[in-house]
Amino acid sequence: MPQPVLVSDATVEVSFGVDPQSTGGAGSIPATPTNDIQCLATSVRVSISGRTIDLSTLCSTTEATFQTGQTGTLELELYVDDTQGPVFLYKEGYLCKVKIIPGGSGSTLTYQGLVTDVTNTFAPGEVERETATIKLGAFGFTAVYVW
Repeated sequence: MPQPVLVSDATVEVSFGVDPQSTGGAGSIPATPTNDIQCLATSVRVSISGRTIDLSTLCSTTEATFQTGQTGTLELELYVDDTQGPVFLYKEGYLCKVKIIPGGSGSTLTYQGLVTDVTNTFAPGEVERETATIKLGAFGFTAVYVW
């Protein structure tokens, strides 16, 4: 008897820019999703850090900093749907917006950035999966996440 696969479900909506960055354009991200995918995610990992500059003056007794921007990465690992196929296949270098609605939480997380790495796993006897890494705050975005 096969072992059950335990995952948390999530609705993922993905919008891609028209052109990849390598063609000199990269375009803009569509406001509405180009793909509306209902999928099971094995994992969603987000890492965000803020860049700051030191505003402390000479002989100051307090530390003063100013946030100049945010950067980070979004790592998605998704099961590949038999009818939809891999979502991020051949999308390296594209700007994208990813809207994640975790199952049962009622909250919405929206991220935008540049697709930098895509890995697909197609092994006999295993569940087909894809992993995408998205560089947040990339390509001139002033905000790491929206909404």
